[in-house]
Amino acid sequence: MSGSNYRDIMKIAFQAEEAINEEIISRFGKKYPDKTILIKEGEIKQEIYWIISGEVYITRKMGKKYKVLATVGKGELIGEMSFFDKSVRSATVIAKGPVEALVFPKESFSDIFSASPQWTKRLLLALSSRIRYMIEKLNKL
Repeated sequence: MSGSNYRDIMKIAFQAEEAINEEIISRFGKKYPDKTILIKEGEIKQEIYWIISGEVYITRKMGKKYKVLATVGKGELIGEMSFFDKSVRSATVIAKGPVEALVFPKESFSDIFSASPQWTKRLLLALSSRIRYMIEKLNKL
């Protein structure tokens, strides 16, 4: 990893949202138009997406249609499950309007995650929130 890349990764690790500037966006940022698929169910890729603007649908394919399981937006991480368990993508993520995200390869996010405990807390809160949401949804069936 180059020196400037490592500095940017450590800046993100310790400063989180405060680290986001034009340099970080130019290095890791991607823009997605409405209805673009960011993550496809069944893929093997292990990139982590940090949504910095807009919202995405978390969906599962049911026959020929997609069923929306949740909608997440700014500040949320997506793709984290395959980061931990190295499994295929369990859902399809589709842009709900224009979306901008920072996209990290597994190695870069691993450095971020390892360097700062705030990312452990952030991931645990995201996962517990999603589990709680799914339990509420299942209780309504």
